[in-house]
Amino acid sequence: MQTTAPLEPFRLPPARPRVVGCRVVAIGNATHDIRIVRLQPVNREVVPFAAGQYARLAFADLPPRDYSMASLPGEPLLEFHIRHMDGGGASAYVARSLRIGDPVWCEGPFGDAWLRSDHDGPILAVAGGSGLGPIRSIVETALNHGVTRPVNLYFGARDERDVYLEGHFMALQRRYPNLRFEVVLSDPERPTRRRVGPLAPVIVDDFAGFGGFKTYLAGPPAMVETVMAALLDRGLPGSDIHADPFYPDARQGGRAVMDSFATARSVR
Repeated sequence: MQTTAPLEPFRLPPARPRVVGCRVVAIGNATHDIRIVRLQPVNREVVPFAAGQYARLAFADLPPRDYSMASLPGEPLLEFHIRHMDGGGASAYVARSLRIGDPVWCEGPFGDAWLRSDHDGPILAVAGGSGLGPIRSIVETALNHGVTRPVNLYFGARDERDVYLEGHFMALQRRYPNLRFEVVLSDPERPTRRRVGPLAPVIVDDFAGFGGFKTYLAGPPAMVETVMAALLDRGLPGSDIHADPFYPDARQGGRAVMDSFATARSVR
């Protein structure tokens, strides 16, 4: 991960998105189907956003698509974790054709699943697949700003080859004793010492209750909806659940509303 610069304080998201011209400065493989792409604004400005928000990226002559910022507010580069999806034009272009130095138009920030600074209770952060990007931004922003209440991060993946940034979060866990990082595999091909199964029952089994929690969810819709339903069943108010499921919506290229507190997303 890139070196963290001094971060700006917690704040509300900017009121007005804007368009910024960027260039690709780094491309890396996180997993077999997730690329980490870092963009630098052409004028080298620091693009303002709140941890957990997303931007609309336009690659080459393709229609814009929405991707969450995995970088932290105040960092000079914008980082995105982009998963190659079947039928996804933009994600296929990133996987096969994107090169360092290529121009990319970035519009944003957008989204409501941003880190709330006025909350003083425990944090539950849940990510599936490339949803680890915005969750990484939320968790590290909270920790870097001195949050000492419990921060529980669950990362759901299908199998070992889909796990990434584990060493990074294990190092953070050693640095911040209030952070708990847990990887859960849904469908491992081989025997494993990790916990196995859907995320929702694993999370529910780990806590006696969720009073005072704020929850941030990002990832595939089925995972987000299942975890959300389990938390609601356990009494967590919907106003304390901030969700960002990644809906495939290549035709519209925009957001669809799942419900009053979940933001739907275009194709990854």
